[in-house]
Amino acid sequence: MSKSKKGLLSKRISRAIMEYGLIEKNDKVLIALSGGKDSLALCWLLNRMSRSFPIPFSVHALHVRSEVHPPELGATLSSLMNEWEIPHTILSSEIKNKLRPGQDFNCFLCARSRREALLNFAREHHFRVLALGHHMDDLLQTLVMNMTWQGELAAMPPRLDYTSELKMIRPLCLLQEHHIQSFVNEMNWNIPAKHCPYEGETRRKEAASVLELMSGGKDSLKYNMYRSLSHIRTDLLPKSTPEIL
Repeated sequence: MSKSKKGLLSKRISRAIMEYGLIEKNDKVLIALSGGKDSLALCWLLNRMSRSFPIPFSVHALHVRSEVHPPELGATLSSLMNEWEIPHTILSSEIKNKLRPGQDFNCFLCARSRREALLNFAREHHFRVLALGHHMDDLLQTLVMNMTWQGELAAMPPRLDYTSELKMIRPLCLLQEHHIQSFVNEMNWNIPAKHCPYEGETRRKEAASVLELMSGGKDSLKYNMYRSLSHIRTDLLPKSTPEIL
């Protein structure tokens, strides 16, 4: 990958860190490593930045394996983390073993189980920062989903103080998906693909289609949508909404 492209990624992550106070001096950052392109890019970039960033911090990658992951994924990720010299842990979380009688496996339960494993590991090993691989498109898709399905103006914040002892951060929030996809394509990491049998036409995919339609795929329009989240004209919004359905 060209230096200019790497520079863009590092510059925007640095800007996000400084703008939103994502990382503080001597933070131990636990990176949620799913094995997808976003978390891999986040691991590689944050690890490189930790060696020379003005604010000293360290990283540790955690992969929580479930039934939807290829059996060889854990070993592949571990080998890659060793190559990149990133401390890491591979955990297993079998969701089907946690189902109640009559309860079906679904995406929500899978995500919740893996999130619980991440949070428990962070607490047990005294990590104060959990880094997630959500990019700008993810944030805007969540905005669309919340507006249409929940009737509320909400997205995913770059920083969420989850508890007094743990904050969740999204260092990729100023990067759009195609930036990350281009980076991963050029790095050519050989990672087994996840083929989840429960993955289909989800609300997030619908929201992604709406987002592309609204922006025409233009970076500038997506950025304006993201920018609007912190430029809210409350004087031009209704004070209340009556129930009309």
